Amino acid sequence: MPRAEDFPDLVSELAEVPAATNALGVKGAGEAGATGAPPAVISAVLDALRPLGIDHIDMPTTPNRIWQPIRAREAMKTPSA
Repeated sequence: MPRAEDFPDLVSELAEVPAATNALGVKGAGEAGATGAPPAVISAVLDALRPLGIDHIDMPTTPNRIWQPIRAREAMKTPSA
């Protein structure tokens, strides 16, 4: 089993690179907590729509984006006159 004394000394360096997309040069760091919510919502919507045969919804999940595939499925089931 390797021990700490078996490894070479490590040197840690910091290289600051400001963001070019804003005047302050800052980068986002607080978004990580919110990255799981959108896929969870989409999965829940798709789980609810699965009995209708709908397996894809684009984000953002607006009422219209949910309603359109439902109406399209209904139109496929209705025989034309």
